[in-house]
Amino acid sequence: MTTTLMPSPFLALLCTTLALAACGGGSSDDGDAGVSDSRLMLAAAPALPSGAAPVPALTYSCGNVTLGSARSGEIEVPAGQVCVLQGTYVDGNIKLNRGSVLDARDVTVIGNVQAEGAASVLLAGASSLTGSVQIKQGSRATIFGARINGDLQFDANTAPLLAAGNQVGGNIQVVGNRGGATLIDNRAIGNLQCKENAPAPQGSGNSAASIEDQCRNMLPAGGSSTDEPANPPVAPVPPSSGTTLPAATFASGSNVVCRNLSLGAQTYANVEVPAGARCELSGTRLTGNLELGAGASVGARNVSAAGNLQGDGAGPVTVSGGRFDGSVQLERGQAATLSGTGIGGSVQIKVHAGLLWLQDLRVTGDIQLFDNRGGAALNGNAVDGNLKCKGNVPEPSGSGNRAASKEDQCSAL
Repeated sequence: MTTTLMPSPFLALLCTTLALAACGGGSSDDGDAGVSDSRLMLAAAPALPSGAAPVPALTYSCGNVTLGSARSGEIEVPAGQVCVLQGTYVDGNIKLNRGSVLDARDVTVIGNVQAEGAASVLLAGASSLTGSVQIKQGSRATIFGARINGDLQFDANTAPLLAAGNQVGGNIQVVGNRGGATLIDNRAIGNLQCKENAPAPQGSGNSAASIEDQCRNMLPAGGSSTDEPANPPVAPVPPSSGTTLPAATFASGSNVVCRNLSLGAQTYANVEVPAGARCELSGTRLTGNLELGAGASVGARNVSAAGNLQGDGAGPVTVSGGRFDGSVQLERGQAATLSGTGIGGSVQIKVHAGLLWLQDLRVTGDIQLFDNRGGAALNGNAVDGNLKCKGNVPEPSGSGNRAASKEDQCSAL
């Protein structure tokens, strides 16, 4: 009979994650609301040989190797093997197979981290993802200080879980885990939802549109449990001062498919962001529409468009400044932040799961918010038409809005 030996880096990574989780449980005695270096310390990454240089357009098999500050296509970690990423740019998803281990620090992922049955996942440092982190039916995981545009999901895992100091554009969902979970100082634009975990999660200092069920008491110091979204005077996700995606230029006046690219101050007809991709636009001029596919996300600063912004099932949407001569029509999506933008038509947002933030908009038509489930905050918007809000749970909050009429759930805003 043959005995398979577990590689030594596997044990090293488990010790790394265990040490971090042990340091991070609960709140500090001095009431510090932040996650400080003295409370959470990362051990060194496992020492593995350097992997072969990736080919950007191809899937990279990361098995028992270290990949540094290279640009890779999608990364897959083979079953039972260890992958160390340090400063790596991943143009696609990171997929973990059963029993595999990931140690990823300071990575940029244009996609998701997907782990089903993985032994250990560590995502830390100045890491950012355009998609979601999905860790299911595995063992332990530590997500520390990451910026995640989509959701953070822990589902049916069996060993300790830690999420600390993360910024999440969608929801944090902790469901059906059996090894314990600690949540500290996370900030979610969507909801923090904890159900059917044994033992119940612990932690503090978290903020979200709503904090529910087993995580209901994990608020910042002085906070109170409420279903109302947070309502500070500025948008929750400020526009980035720069781009994080590779710059691209296309023929002036052409139709553009923007797949994980940044577009500058050029003039195009229509821009389409395909399903699951991300596009960043800065000062871009459109003679047509900006269209988002299912799961697509966009960051648009000072865009001037003659047409509409349209999305059905889109991921996070952030629009700052600029103008759309047409309408904003978003349905069945995630979080959306619209700030300081002129809209020549109407704003219609329906059946969204993440927080909606509308601030300082100048809208010629109506603002209509119907049947959304992630909370909505409206502040300082000027609407020539009507402000209509129906069927939203929780009800929208905000102040300082002007409209021809303010109706139903938005009548007091």
